[in-house]
Formats: sequence, C-alpha cells, structure tokens
Amino acid sequence: MAINKKNTNTVKDTTSTKQVIKVNAYETPDSVLDLMSRICSAKPTAETDVYWSIINDAYNKEIRGKKLADFLRENRKDLWNQDFGHELSDLCRQMAWAISTRENTEHTQIVVAGGFSSGKSSFLNKLTHCTNLLPTGVEPVSVVKTYLYCSSRNNSITVKGVNLKNVLVTLDVGVLQAIQHASKSNIYLTSVLEKLFVEIPSKELNGLVFIDTPGYNNSDTANESNNKTDRETALEALGEGNVLFWLIDCEKGTTVADDIQMIKQFDGKKVIIFNKADKKGVSESKKIVEEAANVLYKEFRKENIIDIIAFSTLDNRIYYSKNNYTIDKLVKLSRQCGNGKTAIENIKGDIEGLFDTEIQVSVNTIKGTKDEAGYEAELKECITRKDEYYKFWQNDKNDNDDFLELIRNIMVNNYSEVANAAKKNYDYADYAFEKWKEFHDSVIYFEENDHWGSSSILDRAISKSANAYNSKNKQFYGFNWNFYDEELRKDRFNVIKSELEKLNSHYQELYDDACKETQRLKDCIDKEKELQKRMSDYKDLFMAALTMGIKEYQRRNTATEVASGEHNNLNVFDSIKIDDYKTFLRCFENGVDLNSFNADGYSPLTLSVSMGNAAMVRFLLDKGASSSQNDKRGYNAFHTAVENQYRNICMMLLDDDPDLLGITTSKGETVEQLASKQTFDKWLQQEIDNAF
Repeated sequence: MAINKKNTNTVKDTTSTKQVIKVNAYETPDSVLDLMSRICSAKPTAETDVYWSIINDAYNKEIRGKKLADFLRENRKDLWNQDFGHELSDLCRQMAWAISTRENTEHTQIVVAGGFSSGKSSFLNKLTHCTNLLPTGVEPVSVVKTYLYCSSRNNSITVKGVNLKNVLVTLDVGVLQAIQHASKSNIYLTSVLEKLFVEIPSKELNGLVFIDTPGYNNSDTANESNNKTDRETALEALGEGNVLFWLIDCEKGTTVADDIQMIKQFDGKKVIIFNKADKKGVSESKKIVEEAANVLYKEFRKENIIDIIAFSTLDNRIYYSKNNYTIDKLVKLSRQCGNGKTAIENIKGDIEGLFDTEIQVSVNTIKGTKDEAGYEAELKECITRKDEYYKFWQNDKNDNDDFLELIRNIMVNNYSEVANAAKKNYDYADYAFEKWKEFHDSVIYFEENDHWGSSSILDRAISKSANAYNSKNKQFYGFNWNFYDEELRKDRFNVIKSELEKLNSHYQELYDDACKETQRLKDCIDKEKELQKRMSDYKDLFMAALTMGIKEYQRRNTATEVASGEHNNLNVFDSIKIDDYKTFLRCFENGVDLNSFNADGYSPLTLSVSMGNAAMVRFLLDKGASSSQNDKRGYNAFHTAVENQYRNICMMLLDDDPDLLGITTSKGETVEQLASKQTFDKWLQQEIDNAF
C-alpha cells in the first residue's frame, strides 16, 4: 500500500527534560460528585450521647441522700435564680453544640468581609503568605464560611470541613480551589458543606483565625448552593468575630451607605481597608482614606476603629494609613481584642458562675452586703430585742405582783378590817347611845313623874344633856354609813389584775415573737449554710462531670477521611493500568512528570493510549502532553493508538496534531507499517487519503 504524504517528519527522540504539571483533582464532574457523595455519607466518629450520659449521671448522683435534679426541683422557690434548673439545662445544651462545632478557639477571630470584588481572598492569601490558598477572580466564589487558623504549632496546611450533618471531614487542599463555582463541572461543593477549617503554619499570625466570608451584594436572592442570601451568611460571620476587617474596592471611592449599614452590625473593633490602592496611587489613596474617615468617625466611635488604610494586595504594602500603622501593628492590635478563651471555656465559666452566684447570694444573705443587712445582723438585733422584751416582761410581772398585793391589801384585806372596825365602833356607839338614852329617858321620867324635889342645877344639866343628845343623835343617826361589800371589791380587784395581766401579756407576746423570729433566723441561716454546702458539692460534681464529658466526646470525635480514593497509594502508571480515573487525577495534586517512563518504557500518555482510556488521554493532551513525543520504546501516542487499533483515540490525536501521520517510530517504522501488523490498515489508508 502506497501512501502519498505532503510532509514526512523526522523521528522525535525520547527526551530527558522534565515536564511536571500539577492539577486539582476536583476539576471534573465525576471527581466532585464522588467527593460530594463521600462528604454527605460521612458518619460522625462520636455522638454527643456520650457527653449527655455523663451529664445525666451527674444530675442523678446522690449527695447526702439527694440528687441535684431533685434538689433543684424541691428548692426552686428558695433559690435566688428560680430559673436555675432551666438555665443549667440550656447551658448544657449550648455546650453540646459547642463541643460538636469546631470554630471554637482561643484565637482572636478576625472577620474578613466586604463587597464583591473587594479582594478579600487575595488579601488573605497575601497576609498569610499562602499563595493561591483561596480561590480568587472576578467570578463569585465560595459561599461557605472559611476559617483560617494560624498557629506556630501547625506544620503544614490542612483542610477540614463540616457537612450538613455536622460531621467533621478531612479534605484535600485542592478542595479550596474546587469550592468556587466550577466552570467545567458546574457542580457546587458548597451545597454539601456548612463550613471549612484551614490550618496554616504561621509564626507571625500565631493566635489569629481569619473568617473568610462571601462577597456581600445586599441581594435578597438566596444562593443556589446553600439557600442563604449573602446578607444572612455575612451576618452570621459578623456575629462570631472579635475584630472586623472590612474591605472596599478603592475604585468605589469612599464608603457607601451599604457598607456602613453592614459595618454597624458588628459590635467589636474594626479595620477599614480600601484595597487595590495600586490603581489609585499614594495621593489619591490618601484622599480616599481621609474622606472615608470624615464619614466613619461620625457613624462610629473613633476608638472602635483601629485604623483606616489604603492597601495594595499586588504590592503587599499600605499606601496610606490614617493612624500611620503598619500591617504588623494592625495584626498586633487586632490580636489584643481577643479574650483568649474558647466558646467551651466561656460556657464552662457560665455554668460555674451559675453555681457560684447561688453560693455567693447565700453568703450575702447570711453575712449581708454593703447595702443590705444579712441574717446574722438581723439575728443579733433580734436576740437583743428578745433579751430586752424578756426583761420588760419579767420586770413588769414582778412590779405587777407587788402592786396587786398592795391593791389586794387595800381593797380586800385591809378594807375589810377597817370596815369591820368601823362597824364595831358604830355598834359600840349605838349601844352607848342606847344606854345613855335609857338613862336620860329614866331621869326625865323620874323628873316628870317621881319628882320629889327640884334642883336648878339638875334641871340645867338635864336641859344641856337633852340638847347635846338631840344634836349628837341627829348627827350619828343621820350619817350615811356606805361601805363596799367584799364581792364588789374583789370584782374591781380582778378587773385591775386583768388589765395589768394584759399589759404584761403584751410584753410576753413581744418576747415570744422575738423568740420565734430568733429561731426563724437561725433556721434560715442553717438552711442557707446547707444550700451553700450542697451547691458547692453539686458544683464540684457537675464541673468534674462536664470536664469528663467534654474530654470523652473530644477523644472519640475525630475527623472522617473522605478525600482519598481506594487506591490513594498508587502512582500515575498504576492508576492508568487499573483504569482508576479518580486516583489518576489525584496523582497530579503533587505533580506528575509527563516525560517520565515506567519499567516497560511507556510515558503517562502512551500508557493511557495503550490502555484505551480516552478520558486520560484527553486530560494529558489538555495539560500539554506531546502526542508526537516518543517514549522509551520509541513510540509516540499515535503509534501506540495505531498499534492497538483505537480508532477513537487516533482521531483524537489527529485532531490535536494532523502531522502525526508522517512521523515514524525510532526504528523508522511508518504508521502504515504499524497498521499492517493488524487488520487496521484499511481504515488507516482511508484516513491518510482523506488527509492528503
């Protein structure tokens, strides 16, 4: 068979020049779909049930015969915080959530936010000295919050993610680039990821975590990947940080209303960064910063704005700083805004504080405070009153006894004696008058009837005696002798006695009330001391259980591996031989030399051709593999395809380089000769005729 060629190329020898390419393994739909499947199906290595089991044991463990759960329920009305039980349960639920989320850190958290095309990712790549760590460009990128943890303890960049079931998974660094809206696969990895954690080795930024947020465009339209608006995602991030780095494209000029309204949603300190200052130059950048400062200082307290700068990611320099700060100074000031505590530590502090507050309030209730007396002061005062009332009561009782004895003697005993003596005197006088009257009447009778003589002296005596008798008789018998009888006097005495007893009883009641109040205060003090003791014991028990529950959960909870395929230890030639395209792609993450050869002399391209894997061939051609380059066998890709009768691959190669038809093997064999070895020559001759 004769072949007429327009050109006959010389044989290309095998070269030892390296041609190493690195490729993101997740740039094709099947790789991304496989990763998404692994992420979605990842199962947690531990559930929070282990934490709750330990917490519930603490609730139900008896201390001196009583469980914490029962104590809180039975003594709720006596607690200062009557919602103690509810708040403790709520904090335990918060802790369960905190230990199952991974953004908890003692690092100072810096939220990096701003509008679309403000250069946030480029800024972070430059700041962390990790070139191409985060995807950049004008197209919308990740809508997944990304946490960049910087620590001197990190040895390499590692990437982890949290899926929609809150499972932590390990990912390849290449996933960060694949997160953007892949133009080839048009698949959103973000739809199966809630957040990303990237650990970065950095001494300069040690103790900082940067929260990368999606570009904010103030749209009410939810993103297709996570069903959240940019505003919602940005606000979530703003609620987490200690410091805000708000980036604005210098070409927008000074701040605009939308920026200010979003910045107002952040309570902490802020750094306003006008990025891409290289496009404006120093003098224009200064003008932009100064004008922005006039606006911002009216909207925010000056001390809450760390600085306003014009920065160039391209030049990695500050063109103008309102406060004349360097990047290092801004980092230092930002780091100081953190409190060095994780969310877990904060919640533990809240739980401990819940117990401590009850204990302290109980102590204050007993001891008293600056503004209010405690039980002990009240008890001391009450004991003093009780002693005073007891003295009043006893003294009044003794005085009443003496007074009543005197009154009894006057009104009852002595009065009866006087009355009896008076009655006797009356009777004696009455008897004397009666006897004298008898004598007087006898003398008168004798004078009137048996007068045997008269005597003037006797007459005068009788007359004088008669006048005196009449006068005394009139006075004696005319006097109203009025004495109180004994029953009346006793009744009146009892009335006096009753009134005095009432008065004395009042003092006794005051004393009894003081005794009761004294006992009540003593009981209250004893109760408060018992509450203090129990709360202290329950606190020790509960905090120990809390620490144990957290540690046990964290010990069991490890990241689930989802990124690597089944044959992740194979090299590129092995993956081609077993026709594993996923592993084949992963081989390119660390770089593959397209001019390398296996033991049989095949290059990656010629081996892919020999295996008939058109997808691998297409991939290698797209990455610059030479279809005309001979391998160590002396065959190029087209020779190999012809030899193995792969028409589709031959067509692919010819489309890539039509001159392949005229290239011979290192042994001088033409493609016709290779084809004649098989029943492939007719088809090949037809293609040659069509070409020439």
